[in-house]
Order: sequence, then C-alpha cells, then structure tokens
Amino acid sequence: MQDDELVARSRNGDLEAASALLARYQGVAYTAALRLLGEPADAEDVTQDALVRAYAQLGNLHDGTTFPSWLRRIAINLSLNVLRRRGLIRFEPLEPPGTDASKRDFPDDAEPSPETRAIVAADRDEIERIVRQLPADQRIAVVLRDMYGYDMADVAAIGRCKLSAAKMRVKRGREALRELLRSAGLAPQATASTQAGVR
Repeated sequence: MQDDELVARSRNGDLEAASALLARYQGVAYTAALRLLGEPADAEDVTQDALVRAYAQLGNLHDGTTFPSWLRRIAINLSLNVLRRRGLIRFEPLEPPGTDASKRDFPDDAEPSPETRAIVAADRDEIERIVRQLPADQRIAVVLRDMYGYDMADVAAIGRCKLSAAKMRVKRGREALRELLRSAGLAPQATASTQAGVR
C-alpha cells in the first residue's frame, strides 16, 4: 500500500494503516535522532516521541510533503530540544536587520566536498560512529547539510542560529570530520587545496 493511502486511512482512524505507516518509517526517525544525539538509548526515546507526535498530528501533514521527510523533521526538532535542555546547544539572536551573512567569506557550498564523497563511499557504520564524535553543534550542522541535504538557510532555521553561525558550524564540522576520517584511514590525505582551507 502506498504512503498516501496509508496516511489517508490513518487520518480516518484506521489503526492498522497507522501502525503500518509508522513501522515503515520508524528507522528514518531513529537514524535522524541517533545522528544528532549520538546515544542509542536517547535516539530510541526520541523515536517513540516522534512516532506518537506524527500520529497525533497527521492532520498537519501538508500536500507535497512526504511522510518520511515530515517524520524526520519531527525527530530532528525533538532531538534538538533534548540537546538544548542539556545545554549542549543554545539559541542565538537572529541576524541584525540589513545584515547579509550570505556574502561573508565562506566556502562555496555548491559542489560536494571530498569529505562528503568519502562519506558516501566509505563504510557507513564507521562513518556514523565518527560523525557522533563531533561536538553537538557541528554534528547537527554537518548532518543536516551533508547527510540530509538541507540548504544553509534551513540549517540556520532548524538550529535557531544566525546564517553566519550555521555556515561556520558546517565549516568547522567538516574540518573536524576530515581529520577524524583521516585518522581512521577513511579519507584521502590532504591535498594542497584542502590544506589551504578549500574543500
């Protein structure tokens, strides 16, 4: 049965359809939570909360949004709430009016970086373990940008920080990840361009 049909039936009170839909995508919520939180037990708790919220709020799922991406966003928001409560990340003030942070000196984000290509090519379980070693704010930024493909404005919005701060977190997270990957033997040695700070 297609997702759209399961969603429609679930909205009409079909518990079997709801159960099938949530079971189909609970891994999406768990993976997002684990990548952000780093602890399986915490990820399991967030996954359960995300599934309950998704079921209770199915009416908020808009046309054009897929159920798995919507569920992932719920899991991401709940994970960020956990990290905020623990003081591992914090809110930042918005950019002052008239500030165009997009014109500051940050690397171009259009092409996949060598680290991103290494992530795709390398052993996924080991990469997941290495990503969880990043500091929370950098881990969140790298996961959202490089693993889930959010644009930089969304990374800033989800992280509730300035656009410039989001860019810096991605930049620093990628640099730290590059070093961790090299240490684990999962990334090529630095070239002159990467040593100079160019991805």
